[in-house]
Amino acid sequence: MPNYQAPVCNICGGTNFSAGFKGRLAHGVKPMCDGCNSMERHRILYELYSAVSSQLSDCRALQFAPDASVKREWFAEYVGSVYGSANSYNMMDTGLDEGRFEFVISNHVLEHVPDDIQAIKEMVRVSGPDGIVSLTIPTPTMRWETVDWGWADPDINYHYRDYGADFPQLIANAIPGLQIVSASGRDPVTGIHDIVYFISSGEARLKNMAAKWAKVPVPLARHVS
Repeated sequence: MPNYQAPVCNICGGTNFSAGFKGRLAHGVKPMCDGCNSMERHRILYELYSAVSSQLSDCRALQFAPDASVKREWFAEYVGSVYGSANSYNMMDTGLDEGRFEFVISNHVLEHVPDDIQAIKEMVRVSGPDGIVSLTIPTPTMRWETVDWGWADPDINYHYRDYGADFPQLIANAIPGLQIVSASGRDPVTGIHDIVYFISSGEARLKNMAAKWAKVPVPLARHVS
């Protein structure tokens, strides 16, 4: 019988973990790293960005609700938008110039925004003609289609909606002309699989990233917009 290997956080190397929001466990495993507060989605995104980190050094990044999923030093410039602080941007109307950042990153933020399509349009605008918007949303593979009730429900952490497997198609139908890529990753701590969506007005940067991911390899799917 093989020896048991304790889970290790791929971001900080931590080995101590706690339950998530409201005591949540992932397949019976405590998902939150005590060292860097990362959750499954952060560690998955960290793996994806680590694989393409050599392509980020001349890029500027804006991250809504900063977390441990990317290293600040990977980018030429990094700005974190912290809700309720002096350094906070409205995701639906940032007031930033078009193309101000090459990367706009959002992990489990979109479900808290009243108009998610407008938020995606704004992030795509801010990232410019060949920039990248990377998004994670809660458990899109757990339901067939998105349900939007139009108000912030306090019982589920003030979400406006539950996303479904139709998420890429919702974007494609609402915003023509986008390149949309789904990248699948596995959390090394809990074993949970999740999807990260990469969205761009152009193809070149996404194509270069995909070439790096192919060496890992990372399962990808492209969606028509």
